Amino acid sequence: ARCEANTFDGERCRYGALNDTIRTLLKNYNVLTARTVKRNTYDEFLRKLYEQGLYSDVTFVVDERIFPLHRCVLAARSSFFHEAFEGRWHGKRNINLTKAKFNVDSFESVVRYLYTNCCEISLDNIDSVKALARSCRLPHLIDLIERKKHEIDQWQASKTASSNIYRLVLEPDEDDDSIRLDFRMLAEQAIPLELRQWIAGSEMPFIDQPHLDTFSDLIFIVDECYYFHVHQAFICTRTEYFSALIKNHFNEMLPNTKQQNDTKSTVMLKHIHKEHFIPLLYYIYSDECEISNDCVDDLLVIADELFLPGLKRLCGNTYSKLLNNETIISILRLARLFQLVKLENQCIRFISDNLEEVLQQDEFKKFVLEDAASVVDRQETDTVPIIDDLRFYLAEFSTVNRSDIDETLEKMKLLDDFLDNIGVNA
Repeated sequence: ARCEANTFDGERCRYGALNDTIRTLLKNYNVLTARTVKRNTYDEFLRKLYEQGLYSDVTFVVDERIFPLHRCVLAARSSFFHEAFEGRWHGKRNINLTKAKFNVDSFESVVRYLYTNCCEISLDNIDSVKALARSCRLPHLIDLIERKKHEIDQWQASKTASSNIYRLVLEPDEDDDSIRLDFRMLAEQAIPLELRQWIAGSEMPFIDQPHLDTFSDLIFIVDECYYFHVHQAFICTRTEYFSALIKNHFNEMLPNTKQQNDTKSTVMLKHIHKEHFIPLLYYIYSDECEISNDCVDDLLVIADELFLPGLKRLCGNTYSKLLNNETIISILRLARLFQLVKLENQCIRFISDNLEEVLQQDEFKKFVLEDAASVVDRQETDTVPIIDDLRFYLAEFSTVNRSDIDETLEKMKLLDDFLDNIGVNA
């Protein structure tokens, strides 16, 4: 295991240390951070994109160390890199920085920050990293370093005993969405110009720059006429479905008919329409998207097909806003079918809060009977899953004070009477 911040390996190194001396050393090294515990799939995707270098389209060499990187990421995060890739580094795939005024550790820290919004810096290397960040036009990184250094100086000054800190571990603030916004901009640029007005109802950022180069390396054709210029680093790394598609497993690859001089691979998407592909694109790039009520059904199916559990959860959030007495059973069925646990729990809560009205519905009666029939070799003493869930919610979350207890007992009796009326023992 490698002792590195923001990784499972870093945690394993500390908690699996052979003795207290090693554990203390790792603790002083500050291998664990608050963000480590709060990792999510998007953070892990960005970390792996940097560390593994999959679908890299440019290589930097610094002090004989090779960095396989992605022009789209560097250009989206830094105007310096965007201008350099369009200027002095135009067309170059191997860039050797042998005469650089910075060391390899400084370059590694800055590049990791560009990819993940996080990095760690040794205290004796702070000035070098700040100088490189200034050259790359990264004022936010400089501000982050200075704030963190100030915090450490204040903390050390308040300690009577000597305390050694060797590295700064930089993490974004909780409300810092800069990296998502930068990558969302990549998604916006991938959308065909004629659809940018269509999706938002008003002009989008950079709509006056239709030919802004984002260094895309793949074209998706949607609805047979809309060309989306995307990036394999995002599309193929975020979902294995597209990765297999690009490898021609399903014979979807087409000759590029858009531009003769364009070497990008072209893929025809036959089962996804533009109104679904656009929010899908935003999710892949930024882990966020707006889902309309009209599109949520189809987008949920697409998310399931493309193995995107995060997008399924976003669809679940949309469904949770549509809960009412008429939709509750159909949404509950969807939650179970697509294994949306949070949405299913929200449905149970809604039914519990509106039990008297829901019990009168024929659709709910049908659902309970189906649930009872789903139990293999059911005996008279066996329960019913939906009834179990309702009783658990009523018992656990409704008994706060005396009035709640009385209300819970009344609802329990309503539930028992309902089961007697439909002839189900549970």
